[in-house]
Amino acid sequence: MKNKKKPEQNQLNPYSIDKLHNIKPGVKVGFLKFWVAGAAFFLTFTAFSYSTIDLLVAMFLLMTLGVEYIVNKVIMWMHNDKFPTLFYLPHHVERKSILSLLATAGYVLVMIAASYFAIEGLLSIGIPSFGMIMFGFENIGIDPITFGLVYWLMDFIWLQVKNRVHPKYVIKGEKNV
Repeated sequence: MKNKKKPEQNQLNPYSIDKLHNIKPGVKVGFLKFWVAGAAFFLTFTAFSYSTIDLLVAMFLLMTLGVEYIVNKVIMWMHNDKFPTLFYLPHHVERKSILSLLATAGYVLVMIAASYFAIEGLLSIGIPSFGMIMFGFENIGIDPITFGLVYWLMDFIWLQVKNRVHPKYVIKGEKNV
């Protein structure tokens, strides 16, 4: 009979020390998407003083690279059997191809346009942005926090539609939040 060591019950798990271990993957991915969108908005609209169309193009390029090479990579790295995360990806095109970059560019274009027009619509009916609430109502405009939150909401809607149309990566019994 082989002599097998039984793990002690009081033995410390080195991976449980991490404070982020207890946070659900959906919250981590959602915060990462919010942060990338808000950071791209902040970098483009505060660093440059060009026309709005030029700034939106610069933000489109920055966000395409950020989503493709940061957000999608982190989602892929987080995926495991215990916490599947593939349904948080914006598309399921092979990652090492140019088609993945083009699919991400199309996704980002739709998300930026939807977020921008949603915020402009909310501002036109009198709903203030977070920047207006924090810095005064005379500062009418879009701010990074508002853009990041609306982008996150549009991404949530995108994922719900994508996972209903293409349910291959949706795990039965899992919530898509």
